[in-house]
Order: sequence, then C-alpha cells, then structure tokens
Amino acid sequence: MSDETKKNDEIFESIKDLKPSQIKYLENVLLSPESAIPEGKQHDSSHAEVLACPKCGSSSIVKFGRNRLGKQRHRCKDCRRSFVIPSKSPLRCSKKTVQQWLLYIECMAKGMSIRESAAVVAINIKTSFYWRHKILNALKTEMKDNLSGVVEIDETALPESFKGNHSRNEEFSMGRPPRKRGVKLSETYTVNRIRVICCLDRREGIFSQVTGIKRPGIQELIALLKDRVKTGSTICTNNNAGYLTVARNLDLKLYKLAFSNQVIEETYHNQKAKSFGRELKGFLVDFNGVATKYLNNYITWLKWNCLRKACNSGFGVMEMLLVVAFSSAWLRVCDLRNVSSMPETACVWI
Repeated sequence: MSDETKKNDEIFESIKDLKPSQIKYLENVLLSPESAIPEGKQHDSSHAEVLACPKCGSSSIVKFGRNRLGKQRHRCKDCRRSFVIPSKSPLRCSKKTVQQWLLYIECMAKGMSIRESAAVVAINIKTSFYWRHKILNALKTEMKDNLSGVVEIDETALPESFKGNHSRNEEFSMGRPPRKRGVKLSETYTVNRIRVICCLDRREGIFSQVTGIKRPGIQELIALLKDRVKTGSTICTNNNAGYLTVARNLDLKLYKLAFSNQVIEETYHNQKAKSFGRELKGFLVDFNGVATKYLNNYITWLKWNCLRKACNSGFGVMEMLLVVAFSSAWLRVCDLRNVSSMPETACVWI
C-alpha cells in the first residue's frame, strides 16, 4: 500500500468521527469559493501551477480577477483567452454550487433517472449524465477492492448494449444485425453476452468488473485477482478448471464447486457472489438498459449501495460528497465520449 493511499485512508477514518458542524466547516474549506476560507488562511497556489495556456500553449500568463464563484481566473497575454485552473477534485472545476451537487447526490441515492435529477437540480440533461459518471468514476477510483478470508467468485452474463451510440453518429456500427422489437433475447443469436466477474468475501468486501464477451482466461483471472485477493485466502469458485492454475499461482486455497448450490463443510459456497450477480441484473432494469461501455460505473454504484446497507448509518450523501471531493479522478467530457464500447477494453476504464 502506497503512502498516498494510507494518507487517504487516515483522512476518511477521521471524517467519520467529525461532528455535523465540523463536517460543514470542512465542506466550506474544500468546496466553497476561496473567499469562504477564514482570513489569514488563504493561499492561492494555482498561479504557480500554471505551466501553459490550454489553447495556445504560451507561458505568458497573468492573473485576471475571479469568477462568480470566487475562483482565481487567468489570462494568456498572447491569445487573450481567460480560463480557470481547476484542481484535480471533480467538484472544484464545476461552475455549479455545492448545494446543487449535494442535491444531485441525494437524487442518485433515491435512484432517480437522469431527466428527473436534472429537473430537481435545475441543470441540463447532458450535465446530469456527465455528473452521474463523474461521481461514479470518482467512487470507483477511491473505493477499495481488497478481499481476504473466504472469497466467493462467480460469473454472470448480460446482453451487450450499444445504448446511446446510435443517434447522430453516422460512423457507428454494431457489427451485428439489429434485434427487432418484440423479439426476446432467448429467440435470437445475434446479441453477444458480456461476462462480469463477481467476487465477495465474508467481510463485505466486493470486487466486480466486466471481463469481456468470452469467459476470462487463466492469465486474465490472475491479473484481476493478483492484487485484490490476499495471499493465503480461500476462494470458492464455479466449476471452471482454470481456477486450479489461478489458485496455484496466487498461493490460494481452492474449493471448486461441482454444481450451483453445493456447500462444502457447511461453510464453503458461492451463494453470496451469485446473489450479487442477480442483484446487478435487477439493479440495471430500473435504468431501461445500460450501455456496455458504462457498465463498470453502474457496478460501482451497486457496490456503494451494498456498503450503505452493510454499514447502516455510514456511506450517506455527505460521505459520498466527501469521497468525490477527496478523489483525484479526472474525467473530461471527451474522455467519457471516447470510452470504447468493446468489453475487452472495458476492463481498463478511465
């Protein structure tokens, strides 16, 4: 574990013990305009961090007042463009208020659609879509994937979806004939199935990710589990023979289940992992289909919901806001548009 990761863990643990008034103060310091920071503690280091103009690349940059949120603006002396240097926090570069972000996270907690959330927060529908994935990408970066003890592993399959790629995109091609309306998936062979690996331990640890159209191979399984499952742990898997090699290479004890509901020694099974796979399918139904290229983000959303239920009082709206605020995940609109629809590349997301 790196020093930066340990430092972030210490910060998150400290936040849990703060009083509501202290959390409010921390919110103002992190997310409000710089004028909200108490006098004598202001320090603007953004000018020193400016290396070049984002438009022309010139280093001839001067300060140019502040925007309506109080953030320092800069201006290029060559191309005359003005701009704000954002920090790496997903929220600090936003032109919206903290209250709007809090309200939007509340809408996500209620499972509201993108259109409903946009109406409540008074933002554009495209902004609502971008915010959703900006928040989920930050959560995916910050949430732990460490598993230990008895780890259940299973795989589930979902139909490949190209939702959102058809409109106004003349160059788009699915690479297969379209499925006609009214025809069930079981009646057609044109739709690929996307494999998702589901790994859960008995300590509420969760790791789940898209692996591709085909079942993950031995080397891919080793790469996925190597830094996530602690050495010496016990894994309970389906009847995939590849896990024998995986367990041998990663020094894991293996219980390979011959059939779906098998329980060995009244302890070793993978019913929890299978339940997560079923829960994922039910969770995605409410969104009327999710594009395959965004599936990993929605898996993160379900993981957050599962941790909220497990911790009861923890992982609320403010906790989500603080996790996103501390995150260094950087997601631009162009990054979101350029995410590949192919599941083989979906394993390595933004």
